[in-house]
Amino acid sequence: MKIERLFDSDNHATDPDALYSDITWPEPPSDRPYVYINMASTVDGKIVLGSPTGPAKGVGGPTDQILFRRLQRQCDGALVGGTTLRASQVIYPPELPRFTVTHSSNLPLDNRFFTDAPGRAFVFAPESLAADKALKIETAAKLIRVGKTEVDLAEALKTMRRELSIRTLLCEGGPTINEQLFRAGLVDELFLTLAPKIKGGAALPTIVTGEGFAPGSYAPVKLISLYRDGDELYLRYGINQAPVQLPPP
Repeated sequence: MKIERLFDSDNHATDPDALYSDITWPEPPSDRPYVYINMASTVDGKIVLGSPTGPAKGVGGPTDQILFRRLQRQCDGALVGGTTLRASQVIYPPELPRFTVTHSSNLPLDNRFFTDAPGRAFVFAPESLAADKALKIETAAKLIRVGKTEVDLAEALKTMRRELSIRTLLCEGGPTINEQLFRAGLVDELFLTLAPKIKGGAALPTIVTGEGFAPGSYAPVKLISLYRDGDELYLRYGINQAPVQLPPP
C-alpha cells in the first residue's frame, strides 16, 4: 500500500499511509451523534458488481478494505440498513455497538451482525410492528421503538446519543438509509472510495437512492481531503445540512 496525498484542507495525516488511522472528530450535536457515511463506488456510481441486492464485494481494492476497517475503529457505534444485512455477513469488532432499522422485521437474525455480540446489537422499529415480530427480533437483539408507522431516524439517533452515549456513528449503507439520513439533515461527513471501474446498469444501486430531495434541490458538499493509491481515489467530504434550491429558470 502506497497512498499519495493529492489534497488535504487540514493536513489530517502526516503520513499518507496512515490515512484515517487517527481522526479527530468535531464535537457532536447535543441531541445526536456525529454521523459519517463510508461507501465505495465505481466511477459511474454503482455500489455492487453483481445483482442489485448483492454484496459490495469487489468494488474497492485492497487499500479500500484497509481504510474501511480503519474507519470502523474511529466510531462509537455503527449503523447499517436491512438490505445490507440481507446481502452478506456484516462483521464488526465484538465490543462495537451496532444498529439497524426495520419496518417489516425482515432481518437475517443468523447474520454475524447479531450472533457475534447479541448484547451489542440494537434494532430500531416503529411502534406499529406486530408483537410476534417484535418477540422474534428480541431473541437476537435489543428492540427500540421510535416512530409510529415508520422508523424516526432523528429519534433513533437521539436515543443513541442520550441513552447509549454514542458520540460518533458510522453508517455503512445501504443507499436507502443513506438517503433517509441525508434528507433528514443527519449526515456530517461522507467518505467515498472511487474505484477505477465502470459497471453500468440502470437497475444497480448508487450510494444514495430512494425519494431524494425535491426537484431542483440538493445537498452541497465540501471536499476535505483527497488521496489515491494508483487509480483508486479516497475522498472525504463535509456535508452542508441545509439543502440548496436552484433558482427558477
